[in-house]
Amino acid sequence: MTQINYAEIITQLKSDLNAECAIANKYGIILGSKIKEFSEGKIIPQRLLSLISNSKEIASELNLDKINSFALEAQKHHYLFSFTKKLILISKLELDVNLAKFMPSISLFLKKLSDSSRDEEIKEFSIFDFEKELARIGDTLKQEEIKKEKYSIIKDLVKYIST
Repeated sequence: MTQINYAEIITQLKSDLNAECAIANKYGIILGSKIKEFSEGKIIPQRLLSLISNSKEIASELNLDKINSFALEAQKHHYLFSFTKKLILISKLELDVNLAKFMPSISLFLKKLSDSSRDEEIKEFSIFDFEKELARIGDTLKQEEIKKEKYSIIKDLVKYIST
């Protein structure tokens, strides 16, 4: 299985489209980013993720087949959220960018990227030994109790001297 280098893709998007971009998986975890508001490893805010996941219901209420993206206009920028079943592409654009010209190329790019990315399979499961973990927790608690008792005499002496 080949690993996709999202950082390289984001860098290429920045140079080709002159837009800061971020790519997230369907769960909202940012896989690569040039946008400081959506830095790599963070999660897309729940309300935005909810809007994306509810796009089918929103489309049916509006008598549309489906919704591929939506844009937010902020004080200084547009934030364009384009999504497929597997990926979410966030683009941060200047206010003077014509979204009608920008969106088709982004949608096509995201579709190709989504087709090339595969869901990672879990091929081997490890067995979690709860008894062993509980024994470790018990040992740690015993060690902490010993440490607590070990220094209690010194603590009592310090309290006695200071009063």
